[in-house]
Amino acid sequence: MDIVLQNWFFFRFMTWMAILSRFSGLFVIAPFFSGNLFPLRVKIPLTVTLSFIVLYFVPDYIPVDLPVGDIAAIILINFLYGFSAGLIANLMFFGLLFAGDIFGYQLGFAAANIFDPQSQTESVIVSQLVFLTGTYIFTIIKGPVVLLGILIESFSQVPAGIMAFERELSWNLSLVLGEVFVFGMKVGMPMIVFMLLVTVVLGIMAKLLPQLNVFVVGIPLKIFVGLIILIGLLPILAETMVRYTQELGDWISNTMKAF
Repeated sequence: MDIVLQNWFFFRFMTWMAILSRFSGLFVIAPFFSGNLFPLRVKIPLTVTLSFIVLYFVPDYIPVDLPVGDIAAIILINFLYGFSAGLIANLMFFGLLFAGDIFGYQLGFAAANIFDPQSQTESVIVSQLVFLTGTYIFTIIKGPVVLLGILIESFSQVPAGIMAFERELSWNLSLVLGEVFVFGMKVGMPMIVFMLLVTVVLGIMAKLLPQLNVFVVGIPLKIFVGLIILIGLLPILAETMVRYTQELGDWISNTMKAF
């Protein structure tokens, strides 16, 4: 075997495996890259190609003759790093699904479910509309490119040969996951308030006009008002996605301090 190939295999092969495992963890759950929207036959070659490209910018040398336990720890922890980064990047989309469920319930579309090819489950149609809108905005502002850049820069902060992480990681992730509920409520609160006002108005009308059939008037009115509010929230949604993408690097770096 050629001496150059021998040196590469002995010193750089495990480094490449660590980089590959970190990208693999990211692509498992990261927005845009995970799920069936990004085909597996494209995802695998892209992961391998990116790992080879990034290898030449990572100066770490991990010898291949390490104990099996150390090798397994390096690969597993790098995978967990990429998975955690993808999970943090996906929090906004979890919040969008939650806000979409709120919208669907308030509009009376809670029972209108469609099959979601992304998660292979049924979900509320309004929730899917909000989720796909957020994914479209995230793609237009080059969110996937930003996410890949953040992961590539992470090798300068967290070396590929990492073999342990601190206990604060689970606590940091739990705090970030709590933001899903907060974001969903912030986006869905205007819909809840307006729908509550519509219900109060309908109750007053029912008292003032007993001959008015509230059920006949109320359902179309709620749908009409709800759709207007949903359209009005789209610019706010776009602005939120842009701000979230800009702050994504800080979110990931602050949460990953435990590594």
